[in-house]
Amino acid sequence: MLPRKTMTEINKNFHHIAGENLLEKDEASFKEYRKKWEEWPKDFYVGEFPLFVDIEVTNDCNLRCPFCQYALRRGKVKRGRITFDIIKKIIDEGADNGLYGVKFNLWGEPLLHPQLHEFIKYAKQKGLIDVYFNTNAMLLNKDVSHKLIDAGLDRISISFEGYTKSVYEKYRVGAKYEKVLLNIENMQILKKDLGVNHPKVRIQTVMLPDIEFGFQEYKDFWAQRVDEVGCLDYEDINVKNGIRHPWACPQIWQRMGIWWDGTLFPCNKDFNALLSLGNIQQNSIKDAWHSKRLNSIRDAHRKGWAFQIPACDTCQLRNSAILMLEKRKANT
Repeated sequence: MLPRKTMTEINKNFHHIAGENLLEKDEASFKEYRKKWEEWPKDFYVGEFPLFVDIEVTNDCNLRCPFCQYALRRGKVKRGRITFDIIKKIIDEGADNGLYGVKFNLWGEPLLHPQLHEFIKYAKQKGLIDVYFNTNAMLLNKDVSHKLIDAGLDRISISFEGYTKSVYEKYRVGAKYEKVLLNIENMQILKKDLGVNHPKVRIQTVMLPDIEFGFQEYKDFWAQRVDEVGCLDYEDINVKNGIRHPWACPQIWQRMGIWWDGTLFPCNKDFNALLSLGNIQQNSIKDAWHSKRLNSIRDAHRKGWAFQIPACDTCQLRNSAILMLEKRKANT
């Protein structure tokens, strides 16, 4: 017997708090992009090509944050950096098939790759309208900021737990509070000096207990310094395995992930490489998007059987959605 109703929830783990909403723009092409982002998963519609691709430019990191899910993979996978040949293959195919955007990171710190600004410039030259990455901003010095601005980066999300030195350095192990604050300030000043408004700068935190306690202070502190303030739900790593639930992951109708070595994945959450769809050096993104394996994954999610797929059953994104839906049900 199938669940009575299978549903998707879009971007429910991220919360806009203050400033501009960087996912709301007046441009017609951007509105079309975000409309598809919302509608395709809800309608279980498989478009001709993914709307967005997450590209891992490197899986190395300069910090050792204790709550980072990437830490589960550290030491278990080969470290490396993507080549420009792979970047061009991804972007060229995407540009020919209506790809809207890319995020130049999955695991690791993208600013460790010395060619990151060149990748961004290439993607913008090919017409992509939503080009960004997440960073801890330790390496976001003035020279790097200038290169990113010149490349045309649309937005940048900086991960920063809380707003105080004690909380930030407790969770961002290896980072320096004053250095990151200065890097953010210098980026904003440089934009003003150059007369540009890109990249839009978002600060986002994982809503850990220490931060939730000082939520208003966090909001007020950053609202004066960046373009957008947001937060992410804390994802409990104690996943409830083997639970049948009428929730379907939106990612498999929106985006794909590609590791630094070219391995293709149906999402950006497959830490243990259980759902590989081949490698872009032999297979196209479009073929992987319409592959029998990915369609079977989508079918399982539509029917509420995601728990039968080990990678999905142990996914923190699914676990968080289940906990949230159960909480709602208990409160009604």
